[in-house]
Amino acid sequence: MKIRLWKLLAAGIISCSAEQAAAQQHPVYAQYLFNGMVVNPAYPSMDEFSSATVVARNQWVGMEGAPSTGTFSFYSPLKATRTSIGFLAMQDKITIYSQTGFHLNVSQKVKLDDKLFLALGLKGGMEQFRENNTHLATDDPVFAQDQQYWKTDIGFGFMLYSEKFFVGLAAPSFHNFDLGNSVNKVAFKRHLYLHGGMILDVNKDIKFRPGLLFRQVGGAGIQMDVNASFLFKNVLWAGVTWRTEKTAAAMMQLQLTKGFQLGYAYDFASAGYLNGIQSGSHELMLNYRFSFTKGKTLTPRMF
Repeated sequence: MKIRLWKLLAAGIISCSAEQAAAQQHPVYAQYLFNGMVVNPAYPSMDEFSSATVVARNQWVGMEGAPSTGTFSFYSPLKATRTSIGFLAMQDKITIYSQTGFHLNVSQKVKLDDKLFLALGLKGGMEQFRENNTHLATDDPVFAQDQQYWKTDIGFGFMLYSEKFFVGLAAPSFHNFDLGNSVNKVAFKRHLYLHGGMILDVNKDIKFRPGLLFRQVGGAGIQMDVNASFLFKNVLWAGVTWRTEKTAAAMMQLQLTKGFQLGYAYDFASAGYLNGIQSGSHELMLNYRFSFTKGKTLTPRMF
């Protein structure tokens, strides 16, 4: 069935992270603190263990052509070094557009003193963009054929951290190169993130983790996330996030075993014109942490 053009245009307008419908290049995640490589390439250096994470996100449920995102990430420290390597694959779909990316990640940490570390991360990869223009109910010859093209993507990030806090600055999409020729290519938008968090002990069984994230995308201004989570007996995380886009999210992560963690987040419907036409967003996360070193005890992850 042909998708109504006005619905595609509406979906493009409300993808507020870009100036055009096809330019929502970085999905917005609710549980990025447990999947930090999507925000900062230096993140793997904060973890002494290997980690594999799968995230599935359905945004603006009930709205035709709404974004859906799938992500797989893996990272691991290299034995007897302070270097970590990683891999990130993602697919993001919105209306007639889809974006599939594959990236390699390397990060290196240095010890500043007994408890303080500084890490640098580099990221590079490729992304395929598809435009299923034949699904449009329009006679415009510009959209008469489907489009498919590739772009390269490089980025970097820094993390200053200890066991109790972290501060990060990252540009996971710092520069982009077109491959081949195509009509109506997605415009590149540089993404910048400044983020941080800390751990506070409420008592022996409860920890409190406040955090901030500032996100700047070319043409979209500066956006901010404010989040707060509680950890109960190193087993259950429960928290909320508020965004300056006038949306909020509630989330919960459960430590099923020492290695397995299951997480779920629900984004509340946006204010104003989004109310009544969508019923929020759902995000499911599954994470497994492990070590290639025998006898190394797995410790809870705070960030």
